[in-house]
Amino acid sequence: MRIVVIGAGVVGFHLAERLSAESHKMTIIDSNSELIQRIDDRLNVQAILGNAASPRILRQAKVDSADLVIAVTDRDETNITVSLLAKHLGAAKCVVRLRNSELSENQQLMEKYGADATVNPITVTAEKIQRLVQHPGAFDVSTFAEEKLYLWGYVISEGSALDGIVLKDLRKHHDPKKLGLIVAIFRGDDLMIPRGDDRLIAGDHIYVLMPESQFEHFRELVHPETENVDKVVISGATRLGLEVARRIEEIRSIRTLVLVEKDRNAAEKAADQLSRTLVLHGNITDRDFLAENEIGEADYFLALGTDDTENLTNAMLIRKSGVRRVLVRSENDQFLPVFHQTNFGEVINPRRVTVSDILRVIRRGNVVRVSQVGASGAEVREYEVTENQLVVGKKIRDLNLPKASIIGAIQRKSEQGEEIRTAGGDTEILAGDHVIIFALPDAVEAIEKLFTRRRGFLR
Repeated sequence: MRIVVIGAGVVGFHLAERLSAESHKMTIIDSNSELIQRIDDRLNVQAILGNAASPRILRQAKVDSADLVIAVTDRDETNITVSLLAKHLGAAKCVVRLRNSELSENQQLMEKYGADATVNPITVTAEKIQRLVQHPGAFDVSTFAEEKLYLWGYVISEGSALDGIVLKDLRKHHDPKKLGLIVAIFRGDDLMIPRGDDRLIAGDHIYVLMPESQFEHFRELVHPETENVDKVVISGATRLGLEVARRIEEIRSIRTLVLVEKDRNAAEKAADQLSRTLVLHGNITDRDFLAENEIGEADYFLALGTDDTENLTNAMLIRKSGVRRVLVRSENDQFLPVFHQTNFGEVINPRRVTVSDILRVIRRGNVVRVSQVGASGAEVREYEVTENQLVVGKKIRDLNLPKASIIGAIQRKSEQGEEIRTAGGDTEILAGDHVIIFALPDAVEAIEKLFTRRRGFLR
């Protein structure tokens, strides 16, 4: 594919890095000379310095013959203008990042501006945070198979039932129907697809595919000390903070929701927009304020301000006050290793969540959903299998899957109903199946080729 990315910031850089590694022909445009120089130094893609809202610059990038244009600058107006111009010049498809929910939710309007799909970083990030709050103990949650199957991320607690157990012995001691399938293990800097002889140890970050109905049972195995969430405190009346608050207000099991904002005007505006949230004007770093408002009694603290350092500082103070679960919004990747190594809490990067959602939109081969696993480059994909694909009628053992991949589950619909089954070597893939696959970075391209090949096109 010929792909043109508009905007060389964090989102644009990661998209260009990822897509160029998959042998796509990439061009990236930005008006910032430092960002373009960074692209030139680190990526093997064409980098153009200039204003992408200029037809001359777009023609220089050969947008007229592009299969895909992805507009991800920090300005909604620029992204919309680029989309309109790119489609007028002949681009086949345009994907636009929009922060304004009034625009991103109006697909009919955006189609008139040339946008085939939109991605709102606030919406997709808030949705992910909502799922984490609803499922305490997990550090990552993604959904597949029409939200009937979940990919959960957990850290193995010391002394838990999974600490020290060999995977092939797991089903001997626990009900197999309540275990799901462990598809990945992060240990230090290593990411591996587990095999039967692998042993889990405390501190391992694992990813598990299973239905939501199995969550409570599995959580007790991994984190027997985890308690329910009754009180949530949010710091920062940002757009993300407000959207998360609105979503958490809908969770009836959460009895108390507090939003803290140090700017009085922003706090007053937030109070007008929220119905079930107690909005407080104050500073998280003020110990008297914390004690007076019983912030330390929260079950979950969400630091959702726009400043990474302030978010981390607030989270550290709250954790010291006794709150066991914290989540920090970070726009940069510098804090990820710290959180990963210390188990301090969860960190969510809206830009990475946005990249993951854009990849879902643009993937080929009947990809229903795609989710990136942390910052590793690994992916979980859900493919819908059609009648003309070469994989139809084949058993999994005969697919010659890359060793760095595993089929975790298959969703199958029939006249008797619908079932989600764990995949085995003897499982035959049928037309209409939804196949959920975990793949390490080295295997992503091979998986895509396998599930895009059609009968009569194999060479």
